[in-house]
Amino acid sequence: EVNRETFTQTPSRLTAESMEREERAAFLKAVSEYGYVDNYTGIRISSTGRRFYIMQATVWNLTDDNDVFHGQAAAFRQFRYIE
Repeated sequence: EVNRETFTQTPSRLTAESMEREERAAFLKAVSEYGYVDNYTGIRISSTGRRFYIMQATVWNLTDDNDVFHGQAAAFRQFRYIE
């Protein structure tokens, strides 16, 4: 079972593998500049340490009604565990 607090408060940079964090930083910069990026595929790590691919993800900026930036979110329908 997923702990909601852990899920929503874990910095997303900690869910990426070390060797991919630089590439991920460039990707998130593009999201910041354009507002969203779609069709993203990458490797992530679950809170239990299990590695998995997210496929065809859309990542977007979270802003309030005053356009104050509050972070970024991602949605994806497909994932595949890496054995």
